[in-house]
Amino acid sequence: MSEISLETFAGEAVLDELARLREDFLRTGLYPVLLGDEDDCEQVQECLEHGADEGLTAKLVLEASRLIDPIKWLAEQRAEVFAERQPGEWPTEEVEPLELVTYLDLETGEPKDEVGVGLLPIQQPWQTFAALIWGGWNACPDAADHCAVHRYWAEKYGAEVMSVTGDCVQCWVANPPTTREAALELAWEHFAYCPDIVIQGTETVSALAAALLNAEFWYFWWE
Repeated sequence: MSEISLETFAGEAVLDELARLREDFLRTGLYPVLLGDEDDCEQVQECLEHGADEGLTAKLVLEASRLIDPIKWLAEQRAEVFAERQPGEWPTEEVEPLELVTYLDLETGEPKDEVGVGLLPIQQPWQTFAALIWGGWNACPDAADHCAVHRYWAEKYGAEVMSVTGDCVQCWVANPPTTREAALELAWEHFAYCPDIVIQGTETVSALAAALLNAEFWYFWWE
């Protein structure tokens, strides 16, 4: 992968390897991001190459991201996409907590044979999107928007990007919301950032909030 180191691991071992590489981050200056299987890695590479063809660099994306107010951006997205939407009823049954799934075969639930981990020369996990120039197709935000929003979530929730595949982002969260009110506030932000996780996923914002309550992992997906 151009200018980014790529290591490949057996799917069944990748979580241990990812943990090891994360522990080494401060020493190596290389932040590990789970990129998925071979097809996912190729799609991420295509995104990087497309950004380069458009004249984008990690430096330019980061500069643009610092001009974006993430709270204002999320509010504008919410007003544009679903201003009149209601949250729905809180689920009456317990919701399964979100987990890291991008190394799994979603049909079988078993680890994939091989999974790639990118080693990115960045200072903060939210800068992942700048290093990969990831985003900007269909309803997926541009790389600078991703950076701005994840910088804000890193400050507020201790969220760290852990996986970026061809169409999915997952984060580990140090300080998730611990009340329904806080979880619902975050769910509206997640919906503004990635509408499909509700429209094609949980169906209601309250169901998403229930999944985010005390959750260590977040999941986003775009077509």
